[in-house]
Amino acid sequence: MCTVLLNVGLVIKMGHYRISGEARHPVIVYIHGESFEWNSGNPYDGSVLASYADLVVITLNYRLGILGFLNANPAPHLKARVANYGLMDQIAALHWIQQNIALFGGDPNNVTLAGHGSGAACINFLMISPTVMPGLFHRALLLSGSALSSWALVEDPVNYAVKLAKEVNCTIPEDVGKDHEQIVDCLRETQLQQLLEADVTPPAYLSAFGPSVDGVVIKADFAKELVTYFKPQDLQSFVGPVNANMKRSEATLVPKGSNPYDLLFGVVTSEALWRFSSNDIQAGFEGERRDKIIRTYVRNAYTYHLSEIFFTIVNEYTDWERTVQHPINTRDACVAALSDAQFVAPLVQTGDLLSAKPPQPGQESTNPKTFFYVFDYQTKEGDYPQRMGTVHGEELPYMFGAPLVDGFNHFPRNYTRSELALSESFIIFIANFARTGNPNEHHKQEPVLAASRERNRFRSIVWDEYDSVHQKYLEIGKS
Repeated sequence: MCTVLLNVGLVIKMGHYRISGEARHPVIVYIHGESFEWNSGNPYDGSVLASYADLVVITLNYRLGILGFLNANPAPHLKARVANYGLMDQIAALHWIQQNIALFGGDPNNVTLAGHGSGAACINFLMISPTVMPGLFHRALLLSGSALSSWALVEDPVNYAVKLAKEVNCTIPEDVGKDHEQIVDCLRETQLQQLLEADVTPPAYLSAFGPSVDGVVIKADFAKELVTYFKPQDLQSFVGPVNANMKRSEATLVPKGSNPYDLLFGVVTSEALWRFSSNDIQAGFEGERRDKIIRTYVRNAYTYHLSEIFFTIVNEYTDWERTVQHPINTRDACVAALSDAQFVAPLVQTGDLLSAKPPQPGQESTNPKTFFYVFDYQTKEGDYPQRMGTVHGEELPYMFGAPLVDGFNHFPRNYTRSELALSESFIIFIANFARTGNPNEHHKQEPVLAASRERNRFRSIVWDEYDSVHQKYLEIGKS
């Protein structure tokens, strides 16, 4: 393990294994998630993944919160100015990797970006950013995050910049649109600790300081051109929180080219469970509390037709065959609704837009490949009661190989033999994708487990490609 300091203040940690001669190994760059305002890449030790899969694995840190995403520009579509410094840090790291990774045995022509949650959303923004030069990375692994999620884009960043300025006693100009630089100048003169202690809280399910339209890294029409190669046409079916204010005539996207990146994306079965209290999880709740939760989400994530959206969600996630709605069933339905709204639906929509149409019978596709998984396994010694579904982030220890070494850092300990086999297989899928763009392309690794029923049940799996017509996915975890 070695540490390299970049001149942009980033730290890149690299795990590498068996570097010899002219061999060049695929590179995975992991962009941490959890929040645009806190967390670090440091706890995600890539050495097990790197050594087992014969990869170079990099984790990095980037500026977060107000240091990474403060945007006081009210008119980025007229006067573009960099505000997404956190994303620019990631781009700077990718440039450094291109220039230097060969010295560590990595292949600069085979770089995969992997991210979880907000880290996945960052990667999604980089995939469509005009600031990212072709060839900086070649594949994308989006775990439980998308640029189309309600929390992924701050739609009114100036509002939070003004709130921050008020909290630290900056003078607010009468015409913020004209004199917004006065706010930025005052904030630059303010002590960092004072800025960090300021209480600027966004509405529930949204972000205060995260990626926003700055006209440079993220263009004003980014949702309309989710892939730079898409063009608008009769847009009624392209719906979602991030583009709820679009005009009907702008709403459908049809490809005029192809997505240049191989894509693997996935979700877990109970993405939003972490948002609920322990009492909610243990006892469930009645319809009144469910309605309050869903109304809050709809009010904050959408602009128009709020009542219609609310009643549609309640109707869709209510089992009308039950004469009495038990609190546990109401809880499960509410968790499913929030999971779908915040994570699953935006990510599937992203996959639909980025994936190629299936080839005609007898034809072989030459487009980049897309694969989709649903991770459905609860760790036996995990933090949540069994039968609650797989919670946000529960797949990460399996990807980083924690069961192969009985856990490390913040990941759980004491894994079962089946969990060890699951981790081994998940790593093989990830490594194959990073190596060739196809998780089915088997690369020979020395197995941790001897030939066994647990390991062999994963070996015969064929993972079909994803497309917007058939929407095939691989369910990982269940026997």
